[in-house]
Amino acid sequence: MDLVPGYREVRQLGAGRSGRVFLATYQATGAYVAIKYLNATLRRDDEFMARFRTDSHALVEIDDPNVVKLYEYVETPTRAAVVTELVDGVSLRTVLAEHGHTTPEAALVVLKGTLIALAAAHERGVPHRDVKPENVLVQADGTSKLADFGVVVHAEEPGVPAGSPPYMSPELWTNGTAGPPADLYAAACMLFETVRGRPPFRGEDVATVRDKHLVEPVPLEVAPDTLRDLLRRGMAKDPAARYASARQFAAELEEDAVAGYGPEWEQRGRRHLAELTTLLALKFPLAKTVSTAETAPTIRERMVQVPRLPPHLWIAAAAVVAVLTAVVLSGGKLAPGPGTVLMPPPESPSWPSTVPVDVKTPERKATTPPPPVRTTRRAQPSSPPTTPPPPATTPTQTRFSAPARPVVQAASIVSWSGSAGSVKVAADGTGPVRLTVSYTRRDGDGPVRTLHTESRTLAGRTAYVDGVQRDLGTVACGQRSYFGILVMTDPASANGPQVSEVAVDGPACPARTTTPTPTQHTAAGSPTPSQEPFVPTDEPSDVTTE
Repeated sequence: MDLVPGYREVRQLGAGRSGRVFLATYQATGAYVAIKYLNATLRRDDEFMARFRTDSHALVEIDDPNVVKLYEYVETPTRAAVVTELVDGVSLRTVLAEHGHTTPEAALVVLKGTLIALAAAHERGVPHRDVKPENVLVQADGTSKLADFGVVVHAEEPGVPAGSPPYMSPELWTNGTAGPPADLYAAACMLFETVRGRPPFRGEDVATVRDKHLVEPVPLEVAPDTLRDLLRRGMAKDPAARYASARQFAAELEEDAVAGYGPEWEQRGRRHLAELTTLLALKFPLAKTVSTAETAPTIRERMVQVPRLPPHLWIAAAAVVAVLTAVVLSGGKLAPGPGTVLMPPPESPSWPSTVPVDVKTPERKATTPPPPVRTTRRAQPSSPPTTPPPPATTPTQTRFSAPARPVVQAASIVSWSGSAGSVKVAADGTGPVRLTVSYTRRDGDGPVRTLHTESRTLAGRTAYVDGVQRDLGTVACGQRSYFGILVMTDPASANGPQVSEVAVDGPACPARTTTPTPTQHTAAGSPTPSQEPFVPTDEPSDVTTE
């Protein structure tokens, strides 16, 4: 039995860290939609679920051609799903994986569409939280749509906030702040990757990527000249130094693109994207909808077979069957009136009677779970129970009587001189907290290097002050280096990883002096020093690393 009433699943389109996506049809008319089932990890995250329920009410109101439309949100005691517009195309990630990179004009077309989509959401108070190539869907005509607003999962590394490390802004790493400025930073990172074929900051592990986002300059030297100002400001370390809004970013993009590539830049960029995308036509969702028991239809037959649209949906479905074939579009109008959000019925009898008359609730049986109830998005259903049931005790916990993992309320760097200091950790329980300290060094404008990492377990109290000390080497004369410390905890602290960095100057270089040579006598008998100056060497001292 399908979870979402009124839809029939056809086949799975894909799966990832956030859940599984299915191609489905609207049973009333046969029109195609996509249904994403959120994975169990997200469903168990009470903070995520509460936020996503709130965001869904705003997202169903957004009607922008650059945003994948959200039609319905469904939640039962055991499952949660979103019903969205089906985009017959491929992700930007697929395009880059196949072709490596795009032209600068095509990259700007993708960024422009993404920024307009972000503006539509930001103006309703909804940040995306995970802008990346996987969430940008490119269609056969070169246009793109931004998908998966708010669906963001935590990395598998302890202490790393929710998001995708190659696109996470400095404030996300340090205090977990996910908002419009972080979305703009991620969009600028995506622009760099689209035109260069790689993210701006790469590393062998998450810690290296994090350090580069925090302190390493944007690699503008490898970007096209026209894109450099956009990247410099879009990826500014300080959120206040970035563009004030997605619309301002898009406006300056337009100005720079016209100045750099001429007034026809967007047409050329979209044409290039269309060429790259139609070469991947066999990966489109609707390219495999024909039953294996049937003979593949002709293009004319497929044009007839595209299903009619439901009265309350708008969907663009391209029937692409071969490389560089024409795109067949069918369209309709979204009927006036609110969309819907499906929520689990409350356990108390206080549920308001604002159910639409066209929804019939089956008689409940004691042996079956209650079905989902459809309510309009403008209705204000009572909140689901906020007190979760007590967690089940696992055999491991019972066997070892392990203390409960505390919530780390805050981690802070009390002091750091470049070689010694102290950190403070506050928790709500006395259970074990894993403290990890990394020592970093950056010489001048060079890259950040992690010289040493150490971990220790704190237990028995709710507040700890621990000393840290490390010799990070000497600095060459006349040079400046930056000695840093990065503090993380497991469980992750509420304020995220903490970073402190201090500038350390090397000693003054010896003044230029002249060195006398063996005394030479002039004809008058007076000594004359050599005029050959002494040039001191400026070799950097060895750096102690571990």
